[in-house]
Amino acid sequence: MKNTRLLMVVLMLSFAISQGHSQEKNEDQSALGQVTGFLSKHIKLTAYGQFGYSYTDRENLNVRQADNQFFGRLGMLILSGDITEDLSWMIQYEAFTSQLLELYACYKPYPFFQVKVGQMKTCFTLENQMSPSVFETVNFSRVIERLAGFNGDVCGNQGGRDIGLQVGGELFKTSFNDYFLEYRAGVFNGSGLSMKDNNNAKDFAAWLTLQPVKGLKLGASGYLGKLNYMHTSIDAQGVEMVYNENITRNRAALSVCYQDQRLICRGEYLWGKDGDVKREGFYALGQWFAVPSRLALVAKVEGYEANIAVPDYETIYTLGAAYHITGKTRIMLNYAHFNYEKSASVNELWAMLQLGF
Repeated sequence: MKNTRLLMVVLMLSFAISQGHSQEKNEDQSALGQVTGFLSKHIKLTAYGQFGYSYTDRENLNVRQADNQFFGRLGMLILSGDITEDLSWMIQYEAFTSQLLELYACYKPYPFFQVKVGQMKTCFTLENQMSPSVFETVNFSRVIERLAGFNGDVCGNQGGRDIGLQVGGELFKTSFNDYFLEYRAGVFNGSGLSMKDNNNAKDFAAWLTLQPVKGLKLGASGYLGKLNYMHTSIDAQGVEMVYNENITRNRAALSVCYQDQRLICRGEYLWGKDGDVKREGFYALGQWFAVPSRLALVAKVEGYEANIAVPDYETIYTLGAAYHITGKTRIMLNYAHFNYEKSASVNELWAMLQLGF
């Protein structure tokens, strides 16, 4: 209900913005005209949606799931604005799940120092901090899903976000009109979207990036946390017991990305520890615009081990293409092949349309 009310507020504000444009054209000097004129100058509404069709060949896996289906992936509404030259805010709402994903204020008096407070993406890994509207493939990288707070992580699917406070900035202006160093560090509840802290510990995340030459970024990030984790266990007498305890949830990542007008190469390696379970994985991708700003071709390889003590390594190969109609509107086609260490394999085909402005 709270998220529904928020959606109504977002829609009402967007209506006010459009009204502000018409008021300005008519040079309306009324109080309403001045208010809506202010909104049109200081508030920005953007949105994008993703939906499509998927086909899955699961003959080698005993899984009861539809072989083919239409899907709605995301319906994002993003409202942002500035209160002063140094103080801004942002609200992000997801329509399919009726969730408030982000709501924060950002104070940036200098390029080398800014403060963000509220619900936001945690400053861990490169892909987690990117918008899904610019992902080169239809799906998230598997290791990011499992270790950065998405589907399959022990903390549940939190969209890589949490509530907390983060500082950051950029240092050392370069000859190619960018910055050599970027840093971010934050303290978070560690309990997920719109949730109060459920233990006495705070989680810590940090991100550091160097750009030695134009377009090349080298990054490292880490996450130290405690998770209030509920699990079940069966004793020797067959009695099922439910345990609720704080376990360690630590992560580390190395990142590299090179980007110019036609080529993107990006990869990351992640390590994770949940209690006594150690996990690791990687992804590496390349995207090349065969037709500048229009037709892009992509190839990607991934590997993930959910428990390094158990032989269950998973490898994923993806080939795809995307046709860009506008900056945020595109048609994507992906083929993915999954290999599992237990001699099973899966093939998937994804077609997705993204509409955005």
